[in-house]
Amino acid sequence: VVLTGNQFVSREEAMNALGLPSAGKLQYGMNIFKISMEEKQKQLESIPWVLKATLTRAYPNRLAVHLEERTPVAFVNVGGRVKLVDGEGVLLEKPERASFNFPVLTGLDAASGRPERTTRLGLYGAFMQEVARDAATAGWMISEVDLADGDDLKAMLARGRETLQLHFGRESFGERFRNFLTLLPELRKAGSRIDSIDLRYGNQIVVNPQAETPPPR
Repeated sequence: VVLTGNQFVSREEAMNALGLPSAGKLQYGMNIFKISMEEKQKQLESIPWVLKATLTRAYPNRLAVHLEERTPVAFVNVGGRVKLVDGEGVLLEKPERASFNFPVLTGLDAASGRPERTTRLGLYGAFMQEVARDAATAGWMISEVDLADGDDLKAMLARGRETLQLHFGRESFGERFRNFLTLLPELRKAGSRIDSIDLRYGNQIVVNPQAETPPPR
């Protein structure tokens, strides 16, 4: 058995799904033409990390298996455990030796079903495509994205010791972020500490200041 395309799926895991020895050697006398390719494909695609599996017989004694793995897009917190999620909303265990640099998504559990979850993940994908590069250039890190409200994507941005929550709505993410960068120096002049900024209203923004903490008695 020749296995290709696997980065996060181990050879042992793939062989177990195929019902074959982990060494990947077919037993002497096994007829590869009697193997149900459709059945083995389904078994491989039952592995969460596998998006698509392709199997090919190579006469006289070889079975070629190619895996197309899922692409994670963010971290999610599931019951106190950190997992990965792909663009279709499939939860994935984080591989031990892999390193990813993604925001943490919250609010996916508020979606009514998988189609709604996929739609909100589409909003997240568009947001990252439009904003991530400009944010990195300006020194801002996107640490968390809240998808609980399908009409208002909220992102927590951090720079140094400062964190801000920005309301982006569901469109024009890049334009709204650039408006934020343009108007931020003016907000700094006011000197007030900012809790969140709403960018959904054209060329104006709504600023919510931090609540004053009463002095200790």
